[in-house]
Amino acid sequence: MMFLVIAGIFALGACVQTIAGFGSAVVVMPILTQFLGVQTAASVVALVGATVTLTVLYQNRQGLQWREAGRLLVGSVIGVPLGALALKFLPTAPIMALLGIVLLVYGIYALVTARAKSIPDLAPTPSARLTAALVGFSSGLLGGAYATDGPPLIIYGSVKRWPKESFRSILQACFLVNGILIIACYGAGGLVTRDVLTYCIYGIPGMAAGLLIGTLLDRRINHALFHRLLVWLILLLAAALLARAGMEAMPA
Repeated sequence: MMFLVIAGIFALGACVQTIAGFGSAVVVMPILTQFLGVQTAASVVALVGATVTLTVLYQNRQGLQWREAGRLLVGSVIGVPLGALALKFLPTAPIMALLGIVLLVYGIYALVTARAKSIPDLAPTPSARLTAALVGFSSGLLGGAYATDGPPLIIYGSVKRWPKESFRSILQACFLVNGILIIACYGAGGLVTRDVLTYCIYGIPGMAAGLLIGTLLDRRINHALFHRLLVWLILLLAAALLARAGMEAMPA
């Protein structure tokens, strides 16, 4: 039964990321947390998600801008180890609550910008590199703590108004490097256990199915409608995480 649950969750996540260029960890992590707990779910998502990221990066490699990705990764290198320490030592309830808040803020932001006629572009400024590094740090911190490094990068890319292929490829490049750092930190911290590896094996068939389905659907679906549905799903997951965090924090 657990095999089918985990495979189905990763199929959904891989399908979403193939179509949207993001969303695998944002969708998978909150759901998987309900079954495996935060620490185990984060380790499984990091390991299986790296394969999804590499595949989507290859599909969108023509749009990759390494200079833009590099600015973001400067901050990620610092943020990931700090986030991994938080995952290992912080109680479960605060971690779930913070993840729920992050998803809630991102979902509200996505709804607001979707209704706007345009998103203002960022003009080049002397502080552009610092801004990118801070966004990368936030992404790395969230990635290390919850294997969910996407929201800061997605918001940044939306404001920068990257072209579709660049948006997908820059995100995947950051996800891939962050993922390698996250896996290394989890391994050093003793978070990659036998159970984690078993659950990864459960998730691989679902991931492969999701990649295939997403590739077939990518050119046939209404992307605007898909993104709206994804945002509402993220808001629902945020509410579920906050509710569970509240229950975990209540005295027995």
